[in-house]
Amino acid sequence: MSNDKRISSVAVDIDYQSTQRFFEARGNAEYDNPLSATMYQDQNPDLVSQRDSTEKKLLLEHLAQNMPSRVLELGCGIGRWSWFFAAQEKKITYLGIDFSSSLIEQAKKLAKENVAHESHFQVMSVTEMNDESLLLTPPFDLIIISGLMLYLNDVDCQSVLRNAARLCTPGGSIYIREPLAVSDRLTLKEFYSEELKDNYSAIYRSTNEMDEMIINIMPAENYTRLPWQSPFGEALANRKETHQLFTLISRRGNA
Repeated sequence: MSNDKRISSVAVDIDYQSTQRFFEARGNAEYDNPLSATMYQDQNPDLVSQRDSTEKKLLLEHLAQNMPSRVLELGCGIGRWSWFFAAQEKKITYLGIDFSSSLIEQAKKLAKENVAHESHFQVMSVTEMNDESLLLTPPFDLIIISGLMLYLNDVDCQSVLRNAARLCTPGGSIYIREPLAVSDRLTLKEFYSEELKDNYSAIYRSTNEMDEMIINIMPAENYTRLPWQSPFGEALANRKETHQLFTLISRRGNA
């Protein structure tokens, strides 16, 4: 059933100012587990840690034979991926951008605590990304888009994917992990979440919608791609209408 707060099947836009207010508040709040700022599950900090470690282990398996040297994360939140790359034997330079200044401040603080020396963070909206203003010069061997596109309207999702394709070096990869609708597209528009204790807006697209966007921007003749898979498995999933899925896209060619 649809209403003005929960809209099924129909494509409608969400308001970015509301979303930014939401994340600035999350960045300024305190949690038992700092990962909850952007991974939620505020009352279940152990689940958040399990999801984080499981997802990172999975990506490591896929990157083991081609570990990147330069990483760009679009919508980095508190920069949890910077800790992962800092822990690898290879020297990896990481840049995370996010439109929330409070989350970026948390990212800088947590990077120091996790000895992520080669990490850089920058307040910048992915919808207004300027290559010349990036702290690291493109291209990048790996681009991460993790839990970002559900907060973007369709036109900006397409723009983010185009930028990722453009900024990814030949032979590099693009990791996408998003919560997608189990069935039809679902939009929450200023919907009050009892779990988060705040109004929340997000767009949960179907896998078909995501596939269409990706294929149009990253055609098979230029990119290879893993099918959608769960990064957490059933044991760590607790949603009925959405499920977390990831894909890894590789750009053909040699760097």
